[in-house]
Parts: sequence; structure tokens; C-alpha cells
Amino acid sequence: MNNFQLGQDSKITGTSVEIDDSVVIGKNVQINCDSLKIGKFGSIGDNVKITCKSLEVGDWLYMCEGVEIGRGGCTGPNSNVKIGDHVGIFERTIINPSESVEIGDDVGIGGEVMIWTHGAWLDVTQGFPSDFGPVKIGNNVWLPARSIVLPNVTIGDNTVIGIGSIINRDIEGGCFAAGSPCKVLKENCYPRKLNKNERKELIENILKDWKNLLDDKNIYSVKTEYEDGKIYLTEALDGGGNASIFNLDKKVIEVGEGNVVEDLRDYLRRRGIKIYTDKPFKSIKPEWL
Repeated sequence: MNNFQLGQDSKITGTSVEIDDSVVIGKNVQINCDSLKIGKFGSIGDNVKITCKSLEVGDWLYMCEGVEIGRGGCTGPNSNVKIGDHVGIFERTIINPSESVEIGDDVGIGGEVMIWTHGAWLDVTQGFPSDFGPVKIGNNVWLPARSIVLPNVTIGDNTVIGIGSIINRDIEGGCFAAGSPCKVLKENCYPRKLNKNERKELIENILKDWKNLLDDKNIYSVKTEYEDGKIYLTEALDGGGNASIFNLDKKVIEVGEGNVVEDLRDYLRRRGIKIYTDKPFKSIKPEWL
């Protein structure tokens, strides 16, 4: 194993384990995989349980506390989980890899979501149903809180699912789908390209909302400007200026560093505008905390 951060009472077992040094794993985390690979800047919260034959994770995983990957025949030859880059998996989500589970890049999985690859209880010789099959979730998918994905389901790229939906059939890409059972409500609606004025108004409103939070953080004399895909941030420091440039098209910070820069980067993340660097996302806490 490498020099990644492993929390108290956490344990990892496996035949092949490859974890980047930048990964942070919380307390009381139990991981049991024959093959395990976690890429750069991954974060796994407390009280996570993972049992499957293989788990392969890309860069920038954000997994919250209480997530469970396992349950129900999760050690078979097809019990393989593959997760792409920039994926968020939130509190108390359950992923059952009785069969394979594949999750693409830039996927958000909300709190208490369930993804099942098997479903059976009553005697099939008496005509009762059972279902076993893989689940595949494409790139740029938002699967919000308390949604349930059933076996043999594929969700296409650039898709938004309504909260609390039950997905028991394939969902095409680029759509909005919701319900129990889940149905496509809007086709070919994502991604939608904004014109220059729409984008400028949207970003300026986000920056206005961010600056409304700064008084509670004792941050003053901050100026922002948006133009041609870039945010210009200026902090007045001791009569001078500290200029930073966020390039939203390239998703990089061209110039600048510091706590205020990171606070804005984290706020943009909350609005879905993610700029990945070699640092974890963090914000400045209000004084009352």
C-alpha cells in the first residue's frame, strides 16, 4: 500500500491494492476487494463498507459517510464496480454489485439512493419473479436522493432523473426522466447551450449570491467581474490588489491562490461548476461556526 491517509479503525484487505497517495479515507471504513484501485484526490467518508470482487475508481471521487457497496451475493465473478472521474456518492447510498455496476464520469448520486443488480425472495418454482443483471450509468448523470435503480438498467449520458424515482427500464441520454416507474418527460434537453448573454447573467447572479455570504466570513472589499468565459476576482489587501482568474471553459484557475480563491471555487462547485486542482474543495467557515 502507498502513503494515503487511513482513518482510525479502518481496514483494507485485497490481493491487489493500488491507492494514490493523495487519497483520504475516513474512520471505521471497511474495504474488502480482491482488486482495488482508487485514483488521485479521492475522499471516502466515515463508516463506509465496501465488499465486491473488484472496485476501480478514477480521480476525484467524493464518497460521503455511511455509503455501502455490497450486500446480496457481492463476491461472485461478476461483482465488479467501475466508477469514473469526478463522481460524488452521497450519504447512505447502497450499491449492490451482485452483477456488475458501471458509473461514468461526472456523475452525482444523491443521498440514500439504491442501485440493485439483483432482486429475489420468493420461490421462483412457484412462479414468483426474480431479476439479476448489470447496471450502467453514463457520463454527466444526476441521480438524486432516494432514487432506486433496478437490475438490467442503462441510463444514458447527459441525463437528469427526478428525485425519488424508481428506474426499472433503460433511460435514453440527454433527457429529463422521473416517476415511479420512471418515464422520460423531456427528450433531447441536455446539455443546452446558453447564449453569451444568458451565460453572463447566470454567472453574475452566482457571483452575487456568493458575495452575499462573505460578511459572515469577515471577507470584505472583494470585487468580481465576468467576461468571455472568465471570472476575475480581486481582493483588496493592505491597499494593494490580489487578482485571480477562473477560466470556466477550461475549468482551471489561471492565476491566483489563497483562502478566498478556494472559497469561490467551492461555491462554484455547489452550483455544478467544478474546477479541479491538486487541492480538495474547501470553504471559509462563517464566524458563528
